[in-house]
Amino acid sequence: MRQLTDEQFEIIVNKFSKTLFSIAFNYTRDRYHSEDIVQETFFKLYRTHKDFENEEHLKYWLIRVTINNSLDVIRKKQKEMLIDDEYVNNFPDNTELDSDKGQIFSCILELKESYKTIIILHYYDNYSIKEIASILNISETNALTRLNRARVKLKNIIIERKNNE
Repeated sequence: MRQLTDEQFEIIVNKFSKTLFSIAFNYTRDRYHSEDIVQETFFKLYRTHKDFENEEHLKYWLIRVTINNSLDVIRKKQKEMLIDDEYVNNFPDNTELDSDKGQIFSCILELKESYKTIIILHYYDNYSIKEIASILNISETNALTRLNRARVKLKNIIIERKNNE
């Protein structure tokens, strides 16, 4: 196990920052939280002495850590929302987004985490089933099955919302 040099670390940060920010933002929909998540991900990388098999393995490790950090932030925000009414009142709503896209994304947020993760990775971050399987450390068959189930659940949520309008 080895420590990254400052030069190696800087190269990695420059190469993956935008990708990780995009993933974090697709989860949190908050620029500042996303920046913190990316910073925390790189901090974890800097502290780790893990040897990565190749650049792809490093990339998937960074993505997995970013997803986990994003989910932690979401859970923390949900707890704060229950406690702090001012936080709820200042939380940006979907009107800041394109109306239809915002409504669809709010439906995605209703999915359980495993479905939400696969939908975001596939449709928002444009990862293939093979890449998603590697990121989530599951088989390609499992990734495809999970994506199909997530689509069905998402469709049902959208239909239910339209019926309630």
